[in-house]
Amino acid sequence: MARSIISLFFLGVAIAVFFAWSKPNFEAVKSLREQQTAFDSVLASSKQLQKTRDGILSQYNSITQNDLERLNKLLPSRMKAIKIVIELENITRKHNLLLKNIDVQKPAEKQKAVFGEEKKYFDEIPITMSVFGRYDLFTSFLKDLEKSLSLIDINNLSFSAGKSDSYEFNISASTYWKNQ
Repeated sequence: MARSIISLFFLGVAIAVFFAWSKPNFEAVKSLREQQTAFDSVLASSKQLQKTRDGILSQYNSITQNDLERLNKLLPSRMKAIKIVIELENITRKHNLLLKNIDVQKPAEKQKAVFGEEKKYFDEIPITMSVFGRYDLFTSFLKDLEKSLSLIDINNLSFSAGKSDSYEFNISASTYWKNQ
C-alpha cells in the first residue's frame, strides 16, 4: 500500500513538474512552429518573385540593342527638344517643304491630384510649327511623320493659300517623353 501511495505521489510530482516547467516550453515551441510556417510561406513567395524577376530580366536582356535604341527614340528618357527640331527639319527638307518656324514649349506644370497622387508615366510637350509648300508634298510629309519613330500627335492643323500652288500649313502637335 505504501508503494502505491509513493507511486501516486511521484506520479503527482511528475505531472506537476510537467505542467510547471514543460507546458510553457511547449507553448513557445508551438509559437515558433507557427512562425516557421509563416517564414516558409514568405520564403516560397520570395522564391516565386525571384523566378518572375529572372524571367523578366532574361526577356529584357533578349531585346537587341537596335530595338532598345528604337524604343528610346519612340519615348525618350528625357526631353531632347533639339533632336525633335532636327528630325522635323530633316523630314520637311526631304519633301522639299520650307519649315518657316517651330516652337517646342516647356512641359506644362504638373497639377496635384485632388485625391491621392496621380502617377503619370510620360510627359507631354507641345509643338507648334509652320510649313510652307505644295499640298501633295505636305501629305507625303505627314506620312513620313506618321512613320517616324518619334511619337508625335497632331492636335490641330490649319492652312492658308499662298501664291499659285503653295500653302502655309500651321501645325499644333504634341510629343512625349518618359517621366522618371
